[in-house]
Amino acid sequence: MKPKISAILTAWARPQYIEEQVERVLEQTVPPHEIVLWYNNPPPKKGFLEMKQRVNFKNEKHVKKILCDHNFGIIPRFAIAPAMEGEYVCIFDDDTMPGERWLENCLNYVDREKVLCGTIGLRYISRTELKTEKPRMGWEAMNRSLEFVDLVGHSWFMRREWARYFWDEEPLLRHFGEDIHLCAMLQRHGIRTACPPHPPDDRSLWGSVKPELGIDKVAISISSDKSKDFWDVVKYELEKGYKPILL
Repeated sequence: MKPKISAILTAWARPQYIEEQVERVLEQTVPPHEIVLWYNNPPPKKGFLEMKQRVNFKNEKHVKKILCDHNFGIIPRFAIAPAMEGEYVCIFDDDTMPGERWLENCLNYVDREKVLCGTIGLRYISRTELKTEKPRMGWEAMNRSLEFVDLVGHSWFMRREWARYFWDEEPLLRHFGEDIHLCAMLQRHGIRTACPPHPPDDRSLWGSVKPELGIDKVAISISSDKSKDFWDVVKYELEKGYKPILL
C-alpha cells in the first residue's frame, strides 16, 4: 500500500505558478493522496487575470481550495497540517517546483532517521550574530547524501502528527520565521531536521528544480530587509533551548 501524503500549497502574490506547481506535485513518483491550496486574498494591485488563476487552472479538479478574502500570511498552512488526511504532509512555498522524485526522496529518510525533510538547509555558525554555513544544503551545495541541518525551508515534509508540535508554543512572529520555529519545536520532541540528497546529476530528487523563482521582487527576503527579524527569531529560539548542530 502506498503511503498517504497530503500536499499543502499556498498562494498570494504568485498565482501564475499555481498551475505548474500542481502539475509537478501530481507527477510525483509517489503521488499525493490530496492537494490542498490555501489562497490568501491577493494584493489589490493584482488584476483580473490573477484573480481568475486562483480558481481556474489545469488540474484544478484535483485540488481542494481554501480561498480567503483576507491575507492570513504564512501561518495557516501549519494550522491546517494536523487536520489533513495523509499520514505524511508536505507543505510547499509558492515558489517551489519539486522534481518528480521529491516526495519519494523524503519518504526514504523521514521515518528511518526521524527527520523533518526540507528543500534548502542551513547550519548556524554563530550564537551572537546571523551567520550560516555556505553554501546552503540543497540546490546550492548539491549534496549527494542526507545532511543534518538546523533549519529547512521552501518545503517541509514530515509525519502528519508532528505538525501539531508547531503549536506547543506561539511563534515569536506571525509574519516571518515559521521555518525556524517549526524546527525548534520538533527538536524538543527528538525530531531532527535534514536536507535529503540533491545530486547534481539527478534533479528529479530535488526539492525545487527552479530555485530562481524564489528571488523575484515579491520574495519576503528580497522585497524588504528581514535580517533583524530573522536574527530576533533565532535568538528567541536559542534562549528557549534550541540547539544548533555546530554550536
